[in-house]
Amino acid sequence: MLSRYDFYDGEISVIIDWHSHIYTPEEAADDRGAADGKSGPKWGERGCPMVLENFLDAHYKNGIDISVVTNAAHYLRGKAEHEELPSVQRWSDYAAEVQQKYAGTLYCFATILPCGGPAFIKEAERAIRELGLKGIFIHSSHKGHYPDDDEARPFWELVQDLDVPVMIHPPHLGFGEERMKEYRLASSIGRPFDLCLALARLIVRGILEDFPRATIVASHGGGGICETISRMDYAYELQEEAFFLGSYAPMKIKHPPSHYLKRMYLDTVTYNLPAVKMVLDWIGPGRVVYGSDAPPLTSLKPRAIKLINDLDLPEADRQAIFFANAARLLKLPSARAAHAA
Repeated sequence: MLSRYDFYDGEISVIIDWHSHIYTPEEAADDRGAADGKSGPKWGERGCPMVLENFLDAHYKNGIDISVVTNAAHYLRGKAEHEELPSVQRWSDYAAEVQQKYAGTLYCFATILPCGGPAFIKEAERAIRELGLKGIFIHSSHKGHYPDDDEARPFWELVQDLDVPVMIHPPHLGFGEERMKEYRLASSIGRPFDLCLALARLIVRGILEDFPRATIVASHGGGGICETISRMDYAYELQEEAFFLGSYAPMKIKHPPSHYLKRMYLDTVTYNLPAVKMVLDWIGPGRVVYGSDAPPLTSLKPRAIKLINDLDLPEADRQAIFFANAARLLKLPSARAAHAA
C-alpha cells in the first residue's frame, strides 16, 4: 500500500483523519449484505473492509496520528423499527471499548437517529455522558425522515446541552434511489445529493437559527452545497420578484442561507482540487477538517492527504485543516493543540 510519504516529500505535521468508518463485528459478518445489511453483495465474498483491523492498518501505514471513528451504519436501513435502537446501543458500547483500548489515538462518535424518538435521545445522552464518546454521527436522511423534521428538535436541544460536534453523512440510499441502482450512482451521485438537501433543509427550516450552539460538521465537503448556496441566497433575497418559484413561508431564518453555511464545518472528502478550493472559498480554512473516507476504500487515504498538500495555502492554514480545527472540535488537551501550532 502507498503511504503519504510517496506523495509528499516536505515537512508533515500531526494529522487527524475526521472521516473513516468501521462497523460492529456482528454487522461485518460474512452473511450480511453490503447495501443495507440484507441486500447487495455479501461481505463474505471479499470481506467487509469496515473492520477495526483494516482501519488500524490503513491508519498506521499512512502515518495518521489520530482518527475519528464513525459507523456509517448503512445497515440501519434494513432493520425493522424495533431492531434499530438495539443496533445503535450495540455500536455505542463497541465504540466505547475501541476508544478506551486506543485512548489518545482513536476517538469514537455515537450513531443516532435524530427522528427516532425519546429512546434515541436517551441513548445519545448515555453515549456522551456515560460512555465518553466524543461526538454524534447522523444520517442526512433515514427512511424518508430528515434531521430538520419537527421530531428531531429534542435531538438538537440535547446536542446544544452536550456541546459535542454532530457529523452529518449520507445514508446508503436517499431520495431518487429508483434511478440510481446502476453504475454505482447511489454512491457517487445519490449520497452527495441527499446530503446537500439535508443541509439546505437544516438552514431554511431554521435549525441553525433556533439552535445556534449546535456544531454541525458536514461530510463530503457538504455534498455540493457550496455550489448551490448562491441559488439558495437569491431564492431567499428575491422574495416578491421570485413569486413564481413558489412560497418561502413560513420564514424561519433572519439571514441569507450562506450566513448559516458559514457557521458549519465541512470536511475535505471532495476528491479534487476545484471542489476543495470551493469549500475553502466559502467557509475559510478555520472551518475545514481533513478526512479520507477510508475505510471503506483504504486506497483513498494517501490520495486525500495529497489533496491537501497540493493546495496553495499558508502552512498555518494547512495545519489548521490537518489538525488544529479537528483538535478544537474534539476538545483535545491544549498541549496537543500547541504541538500543531
